[in-house]
Amino acid sequence: MNKRTKYLILACLVPVVILLGMTVTPLYTLYNGDEITLQTVPVDPSDVFRGDYVALQYEAEQVPIDLVDKGIKDKWEKEYNPIQVYVTLEKKNDVFTPIKVSVEKPEKGIFLKGKLNYIDYAMDTKEPTQVKSAFIEYSLDKYFVEDNTGTDWEKASAKGEIIATVKVFNGYATLTNITKKK
Repeated sequence: MNKRTKYLILACLVPVVILLGMTVTPLYTLYNGDEITLQTVPVDPSDVFRGDYVALQYEAEQVPIDLVDKGIKDKWEKEYNPIQVYVTLEKKNDVFTPIKVSVEKPEKGIFLKGKLNYIDYAMDTKEPTQVKSAFIEYSLDKYFVEDNTGTDWEKASAKGEIIATVKVFNGYATLTNITKKK
């Protein structure tokens, strides 16, 4: 094999290795992650080009401000940029809910890695007593469903009647299933 052939093979293998590497974390999470359930809240999706899917929003995305570390609030107020955070979860009534938000990765327990996008203040004031919630994105907002079932799922989603099943490993989350409340 000459030098040119070796470079050609190498050039073809590099993209394949990169693409395969991108699947490692999601696949590892699916097979080895902890399964949790999250409560959804009503949302009204509309997109004719995506096919049948359900747009999801979770109770765990709107976190009471008293669960957020003070350092995170101070940093956000100085920069107004999204901040990577870790949300520690605890099971309550068969659904996992946030109990703490920090920038440090927890050493144990079940947690999600997310992005704090903004903090909501009541009455357009930054007084500490007026802060209501921190909004955190986990990138678990869409779930594609079987053809011709999207309308039923949208109605259930608009009523907040969907429970999401998520696999979590080391903060990385993959949405695996949705079910309607019974």
